[in-house]
Amino acid sequence: MPDNPIARRVITIPAVLALLAVVTVASPALLVIGAIVDLARLAATRRRGMVLRSLAFLWIYLVGEAWALLALLGTSVLAGHKKLDATYALQDRWAAWNLTALRLLFSVEVRVTGENHARPGPIIVLSRHASLVDTLLPARFIARANGMRLRYVLKKELLIDPALDIAGSRLPNVFVDRAAKEAAERQSIKRLAEDLGPRDGVLIYPEGTRFDEAKLRRHQRRHPRADPGSIEHLTSRYRRVLPPRPGGTLALLEASDADVLVFAHRGLEGLATVRDIWRGDLVGSTIDLAMWRVARADIPHSRAERVEWLFRLWADVDEWVRSDHEKTS
Repeated sequence: MPDNPIARRVITIPAVLALLAVVTVASPALLVIGAIVDLARLAATRRRGMVLRSLAFLWIYLVGEAWALLALLGTSVLAGHKKLDATYALQDRWAAWNLTALRLLFSVEVRVTGENHARPGPIIVLSRHASLVDTLLPARFIARANGMRLRYVLKKELLIDPALDIAGSRLPNVFVDRAAKEAAERQSIKRLAEDLGPRDGVLIYPEGTRFDEAKLRRHQRRHPRADPGSIEHLTSRYRRVLPPRPGGTLALLEASDADVLVFAHRGLEGLATVRDIWRGDLVGSTIDLAMWRVARADIPHSRAERVEWLFRLWADVDEWVRSDHEKTS
């Protein structure tokens, strides 16, 4: 995908609109085929049908993309804070549109605790990363629910989504190029936290990539005999999270005196990959969200102490996620 925004959008915008047209026109045939496949799957494996649900979600997502692109075009004529405010509102509505579709089509229940801890700002949000749709949850349950304006540290690959590309580039976000030099990326991340106000927050995924057990095992095999009390020994006990990559989080802490908001979730493991979606575990599932706040006065000052603090904080996230998995296993 081209790095130049214009060249990239010349490809992605027509592609999304063309796919919407194709799916809409072909929907009668697709629905018949989907129903046959779902019935055959149910008869053979007793598993819930996923084709019709996935087709419906794809169409709703594409409609949301078309609506968002049109709305972004309309708001492009605004200036200054009006343009930013309108784009923040569109971002939150886009996330709510997709999350509502997910909840209805896949019969997903969302339970939230600690939502009141998200305000006031400024806050640095540290979110667990385990799914394809992690970005939808903070936009809905932190930003939209509390009138907060979130800035994101996201991977560059998400720019393939044209609505996210345009809105995300208009707002103060950073799309990280994992092939770029780490020092340059840290400086870009650091600038996100330099002017946070009482309605602002920055969200980062400290793990840097989606959790899966294979990634965790690979990390733990590299430290088979860690000394007790060391960070490596601590991460050897992780079961449902990956060890954090401290660079981005430390950059945000250096640039701001904001509190930290931990954003933990469990239940989205059923939407981590396309294979997970097809397996059908997401249908009828429950997503639990928990937020808790760490006051800035409780965060150490030195870099080494902050690294250890972050790894211990992530152990708390791991324990919270595991508490449900172990209870139901």
